[in-house]
Amino acid sequence: MSVVTASDRLPTAVVVTYHPPEGLAQRLRETLAQVDRLIVVDNGSASPPSFAELPTEDTARIERVLLPRNVGLAAALNRGIECARAGGATRVLLLDHDSTPHPAMATELLAAMRAHTRPVALAAPRIAYAHPAIRCRWPASRRGQRWWFRFAYAATLEQPLPVDLVIGSGMLLDVDAWAHLGGFDESLFIDLVDTEFCLRARRQGYDVLAVPRAVLAHTLGHVEQRHLLGMPVYPTHHNALRHYYLSRNRILLSRRYALTFPNWFFYETMSALKLTIKVALYEPGRGAKLASMWRGTLDGLRGRRTAVADAASTPGP
Repeated sequence: MSVVTASDRLPTAVVVTYHPPEGLAQRLRETLAQVDRLIVVDNGSASPPSFAELPTEDTARIERVLLPRNVGLAAALNRGIECARAGGATRVLLLDHDSTPHPAMATELLAAMRAHTRPVALAAPRIAYAHPAIRCRWPASRRGQRWWFRFAYAATLEQPLPVDLVIGSGMLLDVDAWAHLGGFDESLFIDLVDTEFCLRARRQGYDVLAVPRAVLAHTLGHVEQRHLLGMPVYPTHHNALRHYYLSRNRILLSRRYALTFPNWFFYETMSALKLTIKVALYEPGRGAKLASMWRGTLDGLRGRRTAVADAASTPGP
C-alpha cells in the first residue's frame, strides 16, 4: 500500500472575503471537494461570513482568519498563505470569494506543476467568465522576445504553457517560491497584485504556467457587452477607487519592470488605453472614475505606495 505524504495531498485553499456575494457557502463546498483544508480570510467585513449552511464535516476543515479592517487583497492573501504554511502546506490554491472551481481543477493544476521541467512559481486555470462571449487568453511572449507579445487562447491549447501573467483567482501557488519571492506586494493594496507577482517570479527565473484543462468560473466586475467600431468590448463597471489603484499601480509597476519586460509594458499600456475608452464611453459615473484614474496616475508618478484614505471601502478580492 502506498503512503500518502503531505506533498501528495490536494492543496490547501485560501479564500479572501469582503462583504461576499450570495452563494458563498456553495462555492466553499465546491472548493472543499478538492482540498484538504480551507482558510477563509475575511478582510474586515462588517458581518463576517457564517458557515452555518455547511455540514459539520465541512466546517471542521475550515479555518477563519478575521482581520480587523480591510488591509487590502495582497496583505490578506499573505496572512492566509502564512497560516497555510504554518500548517505544513507546500502548495496553496488562491480564490476570490466569487470564484468556483470546476471539478478536478486543483488536481489538474497540481499535476501540471509536478510535470513541468522548469522551476514554476504557480499554475493557473482557464477562466470561464460570467459573460459567455469573453474568451480566456493570456499574454504569452516567446522566449527571447522583448518588444512584442501574443495571446495564447485557452480554447486552442492542449497542454500547459508558460505565459507572461495570469489573474490571481485560481492560482495554485508553490509556497517555497512565494516565500523566496517575498510574498505579494502589500503596498499595491488590490489591483495588479497578481501581475506584479508574476513579473517578479519571471524575473527571478520561475515560470508562470497556464493550464487549459483546469477550469475556474470567475466573475469579472459587472461585465456587459458593448460594441466599438463593430468590435465587442466589455466594460467591467468597477468603482472609482478601483480605477485609482489600477492607474496608480500600473505606473508603479512600469517603473519597476518596463525595462526588463518591455513587451509587458506595451501590453499594459494598451490595456490602460482600452480601459479608459470603455469607461469614458459606456460607464455611469465616468467623471468620478476618470478623475480617479488621473489621480492614480499622478500618485504613481510621485511614487506613492500607501493606501488612500477611503481604502476601507474598496472590495477585498
